[in-house]
Amino acid sequence: MTGCKMEKKNAAEILAYLEKLLTEYLEDLKDSAATDKNLFAYGEKTAYVECLEIIQRWDESSLGSADDAIEERFPL
Repeated sequence: MTGCKMEKKNAAEILAYLEKLLTEYLEDLKDSAATDKNLFAYGEKTAYVECLEIIQRWDESSLGSADDAIEERFPL
């Protein structure tokens, strides 16, 4: 990353970015299930869902307020 300057963001911008990024990752992994061939991808999916559930508690989150909304959208 030599010569590459990263733009500074505030907390709200970073949380919104993480929300968007994790949602995109979960869309890519939506068909991952807990199988011997796919344990790594399923572990990723589980971690991303957990992160989004934490971000969902942020009062400015666009994810909604229902505690189970993330797992309904991205079932494990």
